[in-house]
Amino acid sequence: MTEDPALDSPQPQKPRGKGRPKTAPDATRQAQIVEITARLFVEEGYHGVTMARVASVAKISLSTLYKLFPNKTKLFAAIVETHRRSMIDLPGDYDALPLAEALGRIFRIEIDAAAEDWRSRLVNMMVLESQRSPELAPMFHEGGPGVARALLADWLERQRAAGRLQIADPTVAAKMLMDVAFGIPPPKGEGNPNWQDSQQRTAYLRACFAMIVEGLRPR
Repeated sequence: MTEDPALDSPQPQKPRGKGRPKTAPDATRQAQIVEITARLFVEEGYHGVTMARVASVAKISLSTLYKLFPNKTKLFAAIVETHRRSMIDLPGDYDALPLAEALGRIFRIEIDAAAEDWRSRLVNMMVLESQRSPELAPMFHEGGPGVARALLADWLERQRAAGRLQIADPTVAAKMLMDVAFGIPPPKGEGNPNWQDSQQRTAYLRACFAMIVEGLRPR
């Protein structure tokens, strides 16, 4: 029996069909659009940015943008929800950490100066735009600080139930901690001589949390 040389030779590959290029999943695309829109709102203001502008910068069709976000207020709400995690990193598994260290991680005090600057600019934009536009105020206050405070109060309640903290009212304690963390100005910048660098501010916040935790320990 003779061998067929055609069986030993490489088989030609079939050319790929052109078809449509793969597109990113909706969740990934939404995250990209939220990031792009946040920067546009910071740079140009909420009212200075149109949906057409967002679609153009994001390099997608306007119809695709409307499919993912029916209107500009939905985009603002998505920015608030996404940004909230950059302020209060909850939910999260911090129960095994020393309390002061856990608070430091929850409040993300170790971020660098550039990230802190962006966080401050974004907060300033959301506060300003929620003051200018009444329809945005509930989205900001309820979806941002309100949710963050509730999540922090829940975490504090768990620490109280575990016997790690002695707190009369976790909601009040959560507000107090947020006032401490977010009432402290960001690292030194234009017109802000409070801190020489982000490390100095981080050390101060760490000392604040240590003192608070010590005062709240069960006696």
